[in-house]
Amino acid sequence: MHMLTLALAVLTVWTASPVDLPMATHEAPPPAWAVADPADSLYRAARRALNSKDYETAADLFGAIVSRYPKSAYAPDALYWKGFAHYRGGNFYAAMEALYEQARRYPGAPTTKGDSYALLIRIQGELAKRGDADAREDIDSAASKSTEDCGDMEIRSAALDALQQMDSERVLPLLKKVLARRDVCSKSLRKNALFILAQKSGAQREDLLLDVARSDPDRDVRAEAVFHLSQARSEEAVGALEQLLKTSPDRAVRNNALFALAQNRSARSKAILRALALSSDAPMGLRNDAIFHLAQDREPESREWIRGAYARIADAALRKNVMFQIASHGGDDTEKWLSGILVDSKEAMELRKNALFHLATTQSSSSVALASVYERVSEELKTDVLFHLANRSDAAALDKLIAVARGDGDADMRKVALFHIANSKDPRALKTLEEMVTP
Repeated sequence: MHMLTLALAVLTVWTASPVDLPMATHEAPPPAWAVADPADSLYRAARRALNSKDYETAADLFGAIVSRYPKSAYAPDALYWKGFAHYRGGNFYAAMEALYEQARRYPGAPTTKGDSYALLIRIQGELAKRGDADAREDIDSAASKSTEDCGDMEIRSAALDALQQMDSERVLPLLKKVLARRDVCSKSLRKNALFILAQKSGAQREDLLLDVARSDPDRDVRAEAVFHLSQARSEEAVGALEQLLKTSPDRAVRNNALFALAQNRSARSKAILRALALSSDAPMGLRNDAIFHLAQDREPESREWIRGAYARIADAALRKNVMFQIASHGGDDTEKWLSGILVDSKEAMELRKNALFHLATTQSSSSVALASVYERVSEELKTDVLFHLANRSDAAALDKLIAVARGDGDADMRKVALFHIANSKDPRALKTLEEMVTP
């Protein structure tokens, strides 16, 4: 949930160390001043909660002012106080989101260019103390930000474009210099440099893009570097994306690299995603995403691989995701595979029930396949099988319910089947019940 905040910090310069950063101008909301305002009562309640140190309630109430009455006189500063309440309550990421929303929705709010920026730096300082590398970067950037005028960046970008048109070879060393910059003002210039670099070819292009994706202080710039790598579609680009996927400390970069590799569709990219899906050391979210992308490949070999991957994965939640992805495509092979899991007594009951659910609800699955597993499962699962059969309206499902009601060796199962038959509107159901009452 961490959100890069240089977009906010760029408007102010703090030169003190994190522990000496200035406090926000206001530490408590002013008394209510707009009695006729529709949000007046909410504001008063939020102020009382904050002053009483009920920070969660205060944050909810200040947020409600904006969601219910966005044009209220209290709304522009309400998001600051929501962020302040989250900050006091120790929910630093939620505090940052509130301040970001205030800057976006109410850039002219009285607290936006004073209190909010000071509070933002305080939050970043607290996160940095707790080991947040991105917060540390933001603090360092805010503390060392260049004070040069950003207004000439458009001219520099235009000059870079002109140089590219005049002498494309000469521009490469200049692109390296631009991309090596780390000041906030040059963000737009670095983005333009990336665009120009992406039009070139060769391993040097991939090396530069990889370096930017790894080390640029701005997430937007890093994301664009990954995007241009994805468009390169060279072996070098695939190698660079693999490095980012495996080693980048930025989760967003890793997500983007994963998506880029999935879109590449080369044999090497597919192998990288497969290795990630099976890696117990990789983050669970990335493994889930890899499984999703791999499951989109309709080739028989790919379908067979992902079915085989199920047995090689230990995590139950990940196994559920594999099962869901396989079941979503349907087909006879999928039906057979789900049935195999369902009747396997070595499988965890939760996963067997999950397989039954998919077998029963997948559009292409048949009642015949569902009925065929009845005799091969435990009593607990037999009850579930009968339930799913009862939710189907075809003849095969009712045939199985009737067969169980008439001849199953377990009297309890016969009662369950009779209960479902009694709720059927099929004429054969009534006939069955009459015949069983008066044989």
